[in-house]
Amino acid sequence: MTFDELFEHIQSGDLSKEEARRHFSLDWLETANRYILDINRGMRTNIPEIIYGEYKSVEQSIELCEKILSEHPRVIISRSPHHLKISRHFKDRFPLLVSEMAMVIGNLPEAKGNILVVSAGSADHPIATECETILNALGVTPMVFEDRGIAHPTRVLEAVKAGLEQNVSAVIVIAGMEGALAPFVASLVPLPVIGVPTSVGYGFRAKEAALTSMLASCAPNLTVVNIDGGLRAAVVAALIAKNQN
Repeated sequence: MTFDELFEHIQSGDLSKEEARRHFSLDWLETANRYILDINRGMRTNIPEIIYGEYKSVEQSIELCEKILSEHPRVIISRSPHHLKISRHFKDRFPLLVSEMAMVIGNLPEAKGNILVVSAGSADHPIATECETILNALGVTPMVFEDRGIAHPTRVLEAVKAGLEQNVSAVIVIAGMEGALAPFVASLVPLPVIGVPTSVGYGFRAKEAALTSMLASCAPNLTVVNIDGGLRAAVVAALIAKNQN
């Protein structure tokens, strides 16, 4: 349970004073087999628990998810190669939201606030879906516009205008190659812009080119996460949106 959700339960009277106090306990750590879980992280950070699944087995991921779901309404698994097998295990008991790079097991929170997500090309699709999934998991509505690279600037303007009309709190820009889309979008909006450089491009040091370019940008409202860092961009953008609502 995140801090926002706990606050809403207290406001509505669904939780007694004693039950609420338990969520502020310092007894954060629990052991599941060989693993140590910080089950109250969501309370402190307002971010649901996220399991990095890339190097975990199906059994490891399921065991951790079961433990977290016994205490909290949802869990996020990032970059697991076993999304389909894990989904089959939980599909009869919990709602699921599954994309290529991330999945959410459990009920999604009520959406508050909007974030614009703009990607440069179709090769950036996996990272765009990761951002979309994580934003939904954190209770923020993603407005996703894919394949909006600056080769045709009018496509970019359409996406930016749509986002501004919906009062988005921040913009996530996902781009490979030279990463030029991020500073271009930053020059158009009075908002925080989070650049996500992707490992897409041609030739010498191509996988690093977008990162280097975005970091060197003179756009003062542009900040940059690491290469292919869609999850981190989505979490930061969601916290911006939620702190405005």
